[in-house]
Amino acid sequence: MRALLVMALGAALAGCSTASAGTSQGSTTPTVPPSASATSPYGTLTIDPAGPDDPVLEVDGGSSGHQTFTMVQLEALGTTTITVDEPFVKKRQSFTGVPLSTILAKAGIAGGVRLTTHALNDYDYANVASAFTGSEALIATQRDAARIPLDQGGPIRLVYPDGSPLSGVLDAWNWSLASLQVTRGVGT
Repeated sequence: MRALLVMALGAALAGCSTASAGTSQGSTTPTVPPSASATSPYGTLTIDPAGPDDPVLEVDGGSSGHQTFTMVQLEALGTTTITVDEPFVKKRQSFTGVPLSTILAKAGIAGGVRLTTHALNDYDYANVASAFTGSEALIATQRDAARIPLDQGGPIRLVYPDGSPLSGVLDAWNWSLASLQVTRGVGT
């Protein structure tokens, strides 16, 4: 299922640019799965969401080892809702999700290690974990009280409250978040 989602997302996001701090590593043209319909209002393919038992987030490098989370498991950790000026669509939107600090604590990830966020389309952003938590990063599972469609940056994405240090760093707003990986050591 995950491979199918990655292939479909690659097709859906074809032509999307990545920010300078990220990397884009796709070298083959993905095929569109039969579950994808024509196009969404955003000009991209509409893709079926992950099923209830499908992992939507992988976390590696903490003292708890490799962990995966389904949407239900993420939300069971406790959610909060914030309303922000979403910088890409340029309007106020409410996001509900799990504070990244909760995930990092569960995974045994300390604030001084380098953390890389990785999206389904191979976009990466890296910073020290304390920069994310100091900005009150939220792993959003819903936007405006509804699931975030994959073709619109879902099923989960990283968002920041207005005025937080990373809220103005567009590279840090990782859409279609797939994994968090740790590189051991302070500032490495």
